[in-house]
Amino acid sequence: MRAIIGIDVGTTHIKSLLFDEQGRAVRQEKQSTPLSHDGTGSVYRPEQIWGIVESQLESLLKTDAQVMGISITGMAEAGLIVNRKTGREASAILPWFDGRTRALSRELDPEREKDLFRITGLRNSFKYGIYKFLWLLSETGANKEEAVWLSMCDFIAWKLTGRFVTEPGFAARTYVYDIRNGRWDENRIREYGLEPENFPEVIPSGSVAGEWRSSDGRLIPVAIAGHDHICAAFGLLYCDKDGICDSAGTSETYVGRLNENASFSMETGMLYGPFVDGGYFFMANVPSSGHSVEWFRTRLQMTELSYETMNRELEALPKGPTGILYYPYLTGMGSPWYEPSMRGTIFGIREETDGLTMLKGIMEGIQYQSAWLLDILRKEHGVEATKVFCAGGSVNNRALMQLKADILDRTVVAPAMPEATLLGAVALFLQKNIDPETAGQFVRAAFTEREVYIPDEERSGSYRKIWKERYLPMTDILANFYHDGGNENG
Repeated sequence: MRAIIGIDVGTTHIKSLLFDEQGRAVRQEKQSTPLSHDGTGSVYRPEQIWGIVESQLESLLKTDAQVMGISITGMAEAGLIVNRKTGREASAILPWFDGRTRALSRELDPEREKDLFRITGLRNSFKYGIYKFLWLLSETGANKEEAVWLSMCDFIAWKLTGRFVTEPGFAARTYVYDIRNGRWDENRIREYGLEPENFPEVIPSGSVAGEWRSSDGRLIPVAIAGHDHICAAFGLLYCDKDGICDSAGTSETYVGRLNENASFSMETGMLYGPFVDGGYFFMANVPSSGHSVEWFRTRLQMTELSYETMNRELEALPKGPTGILYYPYLTGMGSPWYEPSMRGTIFGIREETDGLTMLKGIMEGIQYQSAWLLDILRKEHGVEATKVFCAGGSVNNRALMQLKADILDRTVVAPAMPEATLLGAVALFLQKNIDPETAGQFVRAAFTEREVYIPDEERSGSYRKIWKERYLPMTDILANFYHDGGNENG
């Protein structure tokens, strides 16, 4: 049996899966991603991360499968310093969400940010690799001339192959990579007192970086597929390149493809970057999507509401709008305006409103926000996607999936295979290093549709009216309210 291994180094879990050529998951290893603290914030310990990955790989090789390759995907922005001369880790791994670099990011002039957006496709953020690199250089005293910045997945590839390489998507999340010209922005790198040699070589997404010698002596090709959201989109949209991928978890990220001539506008609120097999991607975010549901389920209940009970009782509620308007900004707004001062807001609660109706209203608000993002995509980029392909835990909530279809007025598809990210990473390896026909057969076998939700015409019309006449006009009012001090008490 010929097989491929996919590795997903995620924020919550590290997963490794052995797939056969027919897209079947033969064997899986999964472990929580161990998070530590260093007195300043959160860190990952390199030796722990590598130990888990190495152990998982060795376990998956305890079969008679002929492993054709290893394809790596995972979180963006997290990274560390490695000493090029000694070949040793020179720092801990800073997670993408650790906020110790906020002060460094604030040093960038807002006007400069607009110029950089045309080069990077990104808004300025403390999350990006350049700020983590600078902070670690300052705090660890690492030798700058010998230091190399590696993202989390670059680190795994280096441990497997010994090469300092990355792929364009991860390079872009450093904030010093020119996505239009496909190269490091040497002038900006030198503005920070660094050199291009402080960063890894950029090779095409999914291409072989080198070989790993396993404990039993096998030499297995290794590739870096790319950012987890983009790998999921590659797999889910393989047979429908005009669709939109909705990766829904704590936050909700909409990803789709744009051609190589696409224009980028900072005013859209989208982020952009190189897609793994050519052209660009757009990325729109609802930061407090699943987080809003968790907030209700665990914080607003006297006892925690189980998923099973929640899903079952939501399906029993009357269909159609609740009359509640919820604005899902518990952690600020991500797209289309990056506005951290925004806060979650609820309107329209009546005396007879019960908890489940309020929960449904929260879910409606998340979809109203999503409808706003898709409307901007239609106007700015001509994206007329008729299907939304969903990945993540929310696909198990049938009421939510139907609600999404009704409010977005699009067909919503939930795939049978839950591991869309790993499947996408493996499919990319097959396309780049085996042949496109094998990749196509793999995807078509793996990504079967489990459930398809069709929008109800009458309900969609009602929701569209509420979204246009009530939801959207209130966003400007809320932005002014919170910006002008309405949030001063938290």
